[in-house]
Amino acid sequence: MGPATSDATEFEDNGLVNTSAEVSLWQDRSPIGGADTAGLPAAAEVVIVGGGLLGVCCAYWLARRGRRPLLLERHSVAAGATGRNSGLVIPTTALPYQDAVRIYGRGIAQAVRQVALDGTALLARIIEEEGISCDHRPGGLIQLALTEHEAARYAEEIRCGQADGFEPSWLDRGELARHVATPLGERILGGLFLPGALTNSVALTDGIAVAARRSGAVIRTGWPVTAIHAGQGGAQVVTPAGPVQAGAVIVAANAWTSELLPQLQNVITPVQGQMLATDPQPPIFAYGMAAPLTAGGEYWQQTPDGTILLGGCRTVAAAPAEPRRQHPQPEVHEALVGVLPQIFPAMGPVKAVRGWAGAMAFTPDFLPVVDQLPGPVWAIGGFCGHGMPFGAIIASLVADSIVTGIRASGLAPFSRDRPTLAPPHA
Repeated sequence: MGPATSDATEFEDNGLVNTSAEVSLWQDRSPIGGADTAGLPAAAEVVIVGGGLLGVCCAYWLARRGRRPLLLERHSVAAGATGRNSGLVIPTTALPYQDAVRIYGRGIAQAVRQVALDGTALLARIIEEEGISCDHRPGGLIQLALTEHEAARYAEEIRCGQADGFEPSWLDRGELARHVATPLGERILGGLFLPGALTNSVALTDGIAVAARRSGAVIRTGWPVTAIHAGQGGAQVVTPAGPVQAGAVIVAANAWTSELLPQLQNVITPVQGQMLATDPQPPIFAYGMAAPLTAGGEYWQQTPDGTILLGGCRTVAAAPAEPRRQHPQPEVHEALVGVLPQIFPAMGPVKAVRGWAGAMAFTPDFLPVVDQLPGPVWAIGGFCGHGMPFGAIIASLVADSIVTGIRASGLAPFSRDRPTLAPPHA
């Protein structure tokens, strides 16, 4: 499942007209071949609800393990947050690592970050083994420090991360200038470097969907799920065409999880994010970039064709009253257009050629929920804008748990019964 798409809108800023379309740049450019709109079977061993990265990875691993899963997506593959993000695959915690250690405890923080590292490597292996063309390239993220306070926070994160065996590092202005092909603005003091990768999220997800179908998965798009009724021996998945009997169900609907699983109403909640794409620029940014201009933070990558995909600034406007209506907000769009000129004045005005919005899923403690609910129903969601490094490996662990009947130990940090998750579930 994914957010309801919006009507096309136009914003004007600084004399430039910037079209805000109902789809992201990647969704517009990437053909979807990993699914079809045929009818539904009456039964399936496992039904997966949601066609984002997590959903298609679940289909992939279950099919590789000899099951024949059925994936149902109300729109199209990668229609939701997966297809509307920045394509940053950065294996770390959603919270700064020192904050994760303080809140979750060192053992859990280490375990979560290790899962993200293993997931990033696993994703790269799938791409190579399946021959997926998605502009995937190793790299990482540079988080710019614009104040002494931010530089001190990054220094603490580096000390904490390196003490636990991870590899964050500091780039001073001289080192940073070697990685950014435009003069640094005076505000930039340096940056925190986190190893990772960059990718085209839509092409990646569709490629995994195609590979899942080759292994026997059935993927159907245009089929919303309206209810799930769990019982002792299985579950009934309700669709407009009638029910599908399932031995097990995985709800990978991310921001919309609580629509099907009301017990997660106050645990996994939608938060609107917004992005834009610029016209092609000369090569400037070899790595993903981030800067804390606003409370939510800003982030971007430059694609191989020179386009810069930039997101953030969501805190400059009030949250939309209707979460399902993912309309880009003009004030957020205007703030996004001004991000790069603020930090890199030599770039001058940047023209945005497309803007879009999409719903991320957040939890109160900034850790996702990956757990089996009463009956054969699994819930996966709440990655707080950091789901890309987790998708492949979380799906693999869930698939193992379903096939063996034994919950994979690697899922322990993501239980909905963890003490840091508040308010408590029903």
